[in-house]
Amino acid sequence: MKQIGYADIVLGLQFGDEGKARVVDNLASQYDIIARFNGGSNAGHIIVNKKGPVTIHQIPSGIFHPKTTLYIGSGCVVNIKKLAEEIKVVGDYGIGLEKRLKISSQASIVQPHHILLDDLLGKSIGTLKHGIGPAYADRAMRMYGDRLVNIRLADVIDNPTHMFSIIKTNLKIVQKQYKLPVSVEKEIEAVEKAFAQIRSYIEIDPLYMQRRVEKGSRVLFEGAQSVMLDVVKGSVPYVTASSTIAAAAYTGGDLSPKYHRKTIGVVKAIMSRVGYGPFPSEFGGKQSEDYCMETYNDETRHTKDVEATYKVDELISSPEHFYVGVGLRVLSEEYGATSAPRRIGRLDLVQLHYAAKLNGIDELIITKCDVLNAFSKIRHGGIPLVVGYKLDAKTIDYVPAASDAFYRVKPIISYEKPFIEDISHIRSFDKLPLALRKHIKLIEKASGCKVVGLGVGPKREQYISIP
Repeated sequence: MKQIGYADIVLGLQFGDEGKARVVDNLASQYDIIARFNGGSNAGHIIVNKKGPVTIHQIPSGIFHPKTTLYIGSGCVVNIKKLAEEIKVVGDYGIGLEKRLKISSQASIVQPHHILLDDLLGKSIGTLKHGIGPAYADRAMRMYGDRLVNIRLADVIDNPTHMFSIIKTNLKIVQKQYKLPVSVEKEIEAVEKAFAQIRSYIEIDPLYMQRRVEKGSRVLFEGAQSVMLDVVKGSVPYVTASSTIAAAAYTGGDLSPKYHRKTIGVVKAIMSRVGYGPFPSEFGGKQSEDYCMETYNDETRHTKDVEATYKVDELISSPEHFYVGVGLRVLSEEYGATSAPRRIGRLDLVQLHYAAKLNGIDELIITKCDVLNAFSKIRHGGIPLVVGYKLDAKTIDYVPAASDAFYRVKPIISYEKPFIEDISHIRSFDKLPLALRKHIKLIEKASGCKVVGLGVGPKREQYISIP
């Protein structure tokens, strides 16, 4: 009798960009299926191997492992046009997805009107304008009166003519309401063409994952966005529109939780956040948030190219925390897909403890440890860690649920002994500087989780496994 399979989960435990895709890529050879359970084209995962970097948005991160199935679960919302384009990009890269990529037919579609609404209504929370929020909102609404607004891939397969007419009607209504210069016919024609291109990847059996695991398949679920951006548990409204926590992997990934084995958390040695929202450990606080979100003619003002002209050593050694953050961003290349600057913060142990407990984290992987040697140059005493919070002059040991309260939190900062060595070439934990090894043990104690891996550079091989 063949042994029944199991499922593990990889989650980013901070505000995003922890390097989840790189971790999934490293682990993928141990699994038969890599599965996405939430989000859509708003995710941006960069994988670097000997062929160079490739960015994926909706396709799971196991693309470089040809025997691995890639599954997009029902908890996701699918942008048909963007997915067709992404399949082509991956194909042009020499990676075949035929018989490998599976998309749940129960996944909802990001319709053209969702993208228009997101562009119009989502600016105040820093949305990426991919239509994700409106798509999830319509999933909850189901109908507006007698008009269907939540359309799934299965619905289009069953009756494409009728469903595309509804998609067209939904777009016309939004276009008329907001008087937008949109060619409805061209939009619908493009979506229909893209649907024909992805049709063969759609899995019509809702028990596909269940049947695979019952036959012995091993699954690795990957979260598209990170824990602190969860639609309920994060700092609402500055969050994503889906559930990002471990429990959501099974509802959104179409598998019974009875097969769960372990949950792996990914954290970044220096934190970052994209968009608006509370970020207690941020270098420069509100000044940094305003700076990173500043635009000119609706375009990011302080891009990667602009900041590349700055003198990093002078910034990092500045007495002003804001400039230290700018220097760390340039040094560690913390920019989004459009070169927008990410807000930079110290590692927050209060927030990490919250995320670890909330998700039952069994193992931790810490990325970008190589950047920590920059703290040997700062004026503030070494490697900073947020070890506690003060809220309205009262010391607290939890993450406030109210976003306004989270904004008012003042971090209590401890400085640990720095190190100056370049560790990017090291592949063994016991060869790391003593100061860094002590730093890792401190993180283990604060989080209650064993650290099993360290990223010491952006390349696939720049990784230390800790037995």
